[in-house]
Amino acid sequence: MTFLLSGNKKDCCGCSACVNICNHSAISMIADEEGFMYPQKNDNCINCGLCEKVCPYTVTNQRAKGEKEVQTTPLFPKTYAAYSEKDRKESSSGGIFYTIAKKISHEGGVVYGAAFDDNLTLIHTCADNVNDLSKLRGSKYVQSSIGNTFREIRDHLKAGTKVFFVGTPCQVAGLKSFLRGNDSFLLTADIVCHGVPSQWLFNQHVKYLENKYRAKLISYQFRDNRRWGGCEIADFINPNKRVINPTYELSPYLYSFMYGMTFRWSCYECPFSGIPRQGDITLGDYWGVHNSFPKINSSGGVSVVLVNNKKGEAIWNVIKTDLVVFESSYEDACRENGNLSHHSNKPQIRDEVYKLIHEQGYGIMAEDILRSPRYKEIVFKEFKKKYFIRPLSRIYKKIFGNRK
Repeated sequence: MTFLLSGNKKDCCGCSACVNICNHSAISMIADEEGFMYPQKNDNCINCGLCEKVCPYTVTNQRAKGEKEVQTTPLFPKTYAAYSEKDRKESSSGGIFYTIAKKISHEGGVVYGAAFDDNLTLIHTCADNVNDLSKLRGSKYVQSSIGNTFREIRDHLKAGTKVFFVGTPCQVAGLKSFLRGNDSFLLTADIVCHGVPSQWLFNQHVKYLENKYRAKLISYQFRDNRRWGGCEIADFINPNKRVINPTYELSPYLYSFMYGMTFRWSCYECPFSGIPRQGDITLGDYWGVHNSFPKINSSGGVSVVLVNNKKGEAIWNVIKTDLVVFESSYEDACRENGNLSHHSNKPQIRDEVYKLIHEQGYGIMAEDILRSPRYKEIVFKEFKKKYFIRPLSRIYKKIFGNRK
């Protein structure tokens, strides 16, 4: 059942398919008390029912919802560990998204993905040239606003323009439901998704950082491209400074994200995780890759790639010659990447975390339930590295060189 009929927040992923399909401007996305967006009808509604028909939660829409009894087939998904020697240097993982996006762009197509605007609001937006692809790169652990992009994509497809859309599985499901099969020129990639916090929560974190460092935040990264894994990189002006927290456990926002404390309600019962995947290709981090490929060079990140159908296989066959590729299996890829096969579990704290933040303030919670139990230990270790171990190492090398 859809949220518009049930009113149950677990029945809405916020994909905005209903808003985009309505020709009467009868539906708007309205933020709830936690900052998550939900559709709301107004007096323009003529009760045509089209919004319910394109909702990916509609029971009869089995393509989007996915039947959980469906398992892997002899042909799909085909699973790989892969990376681009060139493109992963500026990517969160193996650089596969950028490799595909460049190919589509060079062929005259457009690419849709999530990017921060000037106010650090995450929106889905279009890149119509190679130079604009950079804004779409990198992991962003916030729910993006779809806006009217589904309508834009429909117009591109009608004009015969190739479109590459990248989003969470529910966003891909929403787009395909909205298009209702008119997607010959569309290529989609779903990401391996843990769940999504709200833009409101991220805004609270931005304010927390600005108060803490007494400067204006202008850029934020959830991952460090120089090494593979979660961290926090924040750039400020007035005064200019860069702050790097080398592990997610030093960031209240990332710590709560990694432990699933702050996701949208639907994420904990997500019908779009697992097999069948929603995208033509699935992209994510290949955590635990050394268990399958002990000699792989993972220093800059390795992507897990699921080729889910013939359309995905067609683009994969074109780009794989530019990649370092290891053939894997779905079972191996899932071992340390649970969200490839199932949704995140809801921790008990989720029931009250947003309420507590509203009542006590994000800054208070950042030093309480949103703080890792290992916070002080990690801070002390990083202090030793910065002020003792690294300086002594540099002095040693100056005196003795690189002798062992």
